[in-house]
Amino acid sequence: MARKIASFILAASLTAATSASAQFQAPGASSPETASIPQPHLAKARAYAAQELGWRHPGLVNCYRYEGGASQGFLKDPLPTKVFDNLYYVGNGRFGPWVIKTSAGLILIDAMNNSFDVDKYIIPGIKTLGLDPKDLKVLIVSHGHPDHYGGARYVQDKYKVKVYEADADYTWSEMIAKDPREQKGFGPPPRRDQVVKDGDTITLGDVSIKAYLSPGHTPASLSMLIPVKDHGQPRLLAYIGGITSRGLSPALHAAFDRSYQRLEKILTEAKVDGYIAPHANYDDSVYKFELLNSFPNRTNPFLIGTGQTVLFLKVVNECNLNNADIEASGVKEGDFSPSQPPDSLIPKVP
Repeated sequence: MARKIASFILAASLTAATSASAQFQAPGASSPETASIPQPHLAKARAYAAQELGWRHPGLVNCYRYEGGASQGFLKDPLPTKVFDNLYYVGNGRFGPWVIKTSAGLILIDAMNNSFDVDKYIIPGIKTLGLDPKDLKVLIVSHGHPDHYGGARYVQDKYKVKVYEADADYTWSEMIAKDPREQKGFGPPPRRDQVVKDGDTITLGDVSIKAYLSPGHTPASLSMLIPVKDHGQPRLLAYIGGITSRGLSPALHAAFDRSYQRLEKILTEAKVDGYIAPHANYDDSVYKFELLNSFPNRTNPFLIGTGQTVLFLKVVNECNLNNADIEASGVKEGDFSPSQPPDSLIPKVP
């Protein structure tokens, strides 16, 4: 009798699991409004993701219009983490500022939402990792959304850093700051300082970062090649400045596609060793931090190689194209931002 009950429970569990799996895998499952819309790019994104050597692929979350934000809220805040000899994470589980140590001071990438975040996460994180906030010399704003520039003016004023941002995103930041729909407790954009052009090199001490304009997520998101050291060995990381693609204008979706195809070539030629990004769930940093802390003697989990980095780009771009298809059909749920830049603001890049 016990065996029959056990068999019945097992069969019921398998049936429920199969049903849940089918529901999850159905195109548009995360959004009932999109269930009837053909989504060939979603299928292609899944096919790319299936090629990953591991058991999960973070880029695929961009195809699911509700789950991306929810996954950020679910993540616990990681401790400030030393990822490489000269690269550190000082954000929370949602917003991802990075610090690069050089022979002439510190480079900070992004400043979160406002001065409160800077004082709660970035500055204490820098101190916890044995660094000195007074050594901050450069702030790179990866793109012109307020969850990345919101604390920049505060850092600019307090530490007298040089601020680097693309011209179009300086303008876009200033436009957002004047839009009442965008004012949600964010700090002001930084004052215009250093303007990053496509292909520029940002140098501080012994570190030189190559920057590329990557229109799509914003008019001129910055993607970068960042040299790091892993136990003294030189490595090269890609910083992918714009990841999500929900609620973009048609022109931005198209620019996103062009930028990602271009980045595939750039990162392949550079032979990058891995990638990071502005949000700790979209590049899976929180999970990798746990691996670093749990298995310190294993290969650094950020060193996934050029092929897997390019695969990430392919998955994310197919999700961009899938989102473009959904929005072209008239579905507007899950928009990333209530306002969009004028098409004329998007710079033309090779």
